[in-house]
Amino acid sequence: MDEKIREIVDKYSFHVDSVSRGRGAFICSTDEGPRIVREYFLAPSRLVFESLVKYTIRDRGYMNVDQIVVNRDGELVTKNRYDKNYVVKEWFEGRECDTRSREDLLALTVNLAKLHKVMSWVPISPDMAGKYCYGSMKSLLERHCRELRAIRNYMKNRKQKKDFENLYLQYYDEFEVQALAAEKRIENCGYGELIGRALEERTLCHGDYNHHNVILMKKGDVKSQGGGHDLTGPVMATVNFDKMNINIQVNDLYLFLRKVMEKNNWNVTLGISIVEAYDRERPLSREEKNYLYILMLFPEKFWKIANHYYNTRKSWTSGRNQEKLEAFIRSREVRKDFLQQFYDRLCEC
Repeated sequence: MDEKIREIVDKYSFHVDSVSRGRGAFICSTDEGPRIVREYFLAPSRLVFESLVKYTIRDRGYMNVDQIVVNRDGELVTKNRYDKNYVVKEWFEGRECDTRSREDLLALTVNLAKLHKVMSWVPISPDMAGKYCYGSMKSLLERHCRELRAIRNYMKNRKQKKDFENLYLQYYDEFEVQALAAEKRIENCGYGELIGRALEERTLCHGDYNHHNVILMKKGDVKSQGGGHDLTGPVMATVNFDKMNINIQVNDLYLFLRKVMEKNNWNVTLGISIVEAYDRERPLSREEKNYLYILMLFPEKFWKIANHYYNTRKSWTSGRNQEKLEAFIRSREVRKDFLQQFYDRLCEC
């Protein structure tokens, strides 16, 4: 066993049988079940929030989350000799979702809806609620629109333009129309009522719900899961709640749906099926569907690629950035078709 890991696990009550490498972590087989050891870079006070939420949702029947394990001193975080923080969490054996598998993706969607149903009215203090509130998506969209314009103006004023800049400017107007439409629509979609309800009900989002953060468990690892989980189908564990926040839960569905669509060439049938599967388990209001459409309408990938360019060395453009921009532009017609069909079939504006 690596000495730096031994130094950490020796401060816990479990016995380690073997250790393997995970994604930025060490996975330990122990006499108390699988455990994951990871260096922790956030404020240790956040672990209190995370632990409280996980105990609450387990009490409500959603069992398979990576609860934090306390050390022999009853603390959530453990320091090594170099004063670095480490956290140990319960873990699960299984596999990641196949992002090309419709069955896996729909199962992940239902899992998200089940998780959301137990992530409201969580008994946290007003101070904690204020500290871990996501903020205004309306303000974020407005800022992103300003940033897109600033990047466009910067590029236009460059005398010697690179291929990346010429490509961005060529398609800027098309994507600006979508960005401004999203910015305008959020004014009239009931966003104020949605965020007000989320704050009142302490409604929580996972914050980073994707195929990397859900484990399709091996049958021997299955615990009883709330919400009438079908044990003949895939049983899942949801992990890595580091970005959990108080917000409108549709934001989780949006992040998941957008990434799935990007990986599946904006497959309309799959995308609509994902929203409908979520809606069957946790019904979406008219306002939530319209809000989801607005989030999907904003050209997030276009903004993200350009923002990365703008905030790094502008004298040198990464070939990877160029490839990402070209790929996003190639997908613009299928994305446009997806947005139109999504609007026609799911939205009531």
